[in-house]
Amino acid sequence: MTYKYIKTTFAIGLLFLVYSCRKDIGNYDYQEINKVKFAGIDSAYFGLLGERFQINPKLDFTMDPAGNEADYSYEWIALNMGSSVLPKDQKNDLAKTRNLDIVLKVPPGPYKVYYTVTDKKTGVAYTRMFRLNVETSIYEGWMVLNDVNGAARLDMISKIKDVYLPVADVLGSTGSELVLQGKPVDVYCYPYSRTVYGVYVSTDQRTDRVDPETFKWKNTFNIKYEMVANVPDNFHADFISGIIEENANSYMFANGNVYYNFATYQLSYGTPINLLKGETAPFKAAPFVPAARDPKTLNATAVLFDTVKKRFVKHSNHESNCNPLLKQDNAFFDYNNVGMDLVYMDYSPFGGGDVFAVLKDPAGKIFLTKFNMFSGIQNYFSEMTGPDIARAEKFAISPVYGYLFYSAGGKVYEFDTSLKTTKLMLDKGAEQISLMKFQSFRNTGNSRPYYQSRRNQLLIGSYNPALPAGKNGKMELYTVPGLNADLTLGESYDGFGKIVSVSYRER
Repeated sequence: MTYKYIKTTFAIGLLFLVYSCRKDIGNYDYQEINKVKFAGIDSAYFGLLGERFQINPKLDFTMDPAGNEADYSYEWIALNMGSSVLPKDQKNDLAKTRNLDIVLKVPPGPYKVYYTVTDKKTGVAYTRMFRLNVETSIYEGWMVLNDVNGAARLDMISKIKDVYLPVADVLGSTGSELVLQGKPVDVYCYPYSRTVYGVYVSTDQRTDRVDPETFKWKNTFNIKYEMVANVPDNFHADFISGIIEENANSYMFANGNVYYNFATYQLSYGTPINLLKGETAPFKAAPFVPAARDPKTLNATAVLFDTVKKRFVKHSNHESNCNPLLKQDNAFFDYNNVGMDLVYMDYSPFGGGDVFAVLKDPAGKIFLTKFNMFSGIQNYFSEMTGPDIARAEKFAISPVYGYLFYSAGGKVYEFDTSLKTTKLMLDKGAEQISLMKFQSFRNTGNSRPYYQSRRNQLLIGSYNPALPAGKNGKMELYTVPGLNADLTLGESYDGFGKIVSVSYRER
């Protein structure tokens, strides 16, 4: 009896379940609701901080042809998509009006803007998204440090909508609190830490950074506040050199001493690292610190040169001192006893990456050597006998072709290390060349193709001493072709003083 009862109950329950799950074939009335269709809004916009910005969208209401403005609410919200923006600072309310007509006051950077229209009768909202890039007249471009009758002046070649325009005395024109004092030494732009992008300006009296968006300055922006070492009030860096492959990683050279910083590991500029392990007294380093990231350890590695004992040493693995470069078989010279003075040294990614060093022996002969800082293998050593090589003042290495450029007076020569030939590339006559370099860029991915194209541009700063100071200098960018072909002038900007240092403020 119990079994029959359970069986009957199960059958009834199953029948009820099947019945309840039948397809509902009832009749229902569906009502269309008022919808919003957007027009007159582009997918992307460009705006300048402090300038008027307008969008007048066309709205089509499917069930309200008149589109009475009072029947709807409107909202424009901008979300800052910058990588260093904190979540609490990401949202920016722009307006609550049908049309957007504002003065842009949001921080410079990339944004996603959401325009939302809500039907007050139904509460249904419709949204259209577009991208907005907010810039300033100092958003991006070349920072140019000049010497004007012995005084420092910082100019800028500002990039606005892919057009580069010179801005004279950019600190003064932006109302910066930083007033440069003393002779110009160096300008350098790089990410000092994961959250701080630094625009550093050095004179022979001090080194300071400015706010990268506004160029505002305060006392704590002095380089002393980035150091754990005790330094005098007039301390200044001769130059700062960041590791291109690693943010927040850099070396600083000051008066024969080299300091190391790696903000990610909280290693600040402290005791100078120009001390060989096992020795008690630091050595005076030459003013060159070629550095790159070791492909095996992914740590910063740099080469220093002891000007007294005439030897190359290596810094690596975030250590507080240096180690000898080990002598290799079939080496051209002994790293620990070079017997020559260092004239110039830099790192180039050409050919997988080498240190290029120009040396001068006691007889006055000039030699060029190339060696791998990670393995210590010496790849090249040859005397340079080209014209004016004994008078060479500025040097630069092509990162694409490995050519060594050098200047003497107003002339620029190209030395081909493979053919061991020298070619006169430029003769600027009465003009003097004050700067020559290839700019190293960090952001060379697909989103910044113009940075990648600029890697092969030889930057030359020159001036005419016969013309009035402050207006007698210019900066030119030449494309370097292969096969020792002539340089091609791409861009030229004038109105500067004697250009001492140039660095690119990237985005």
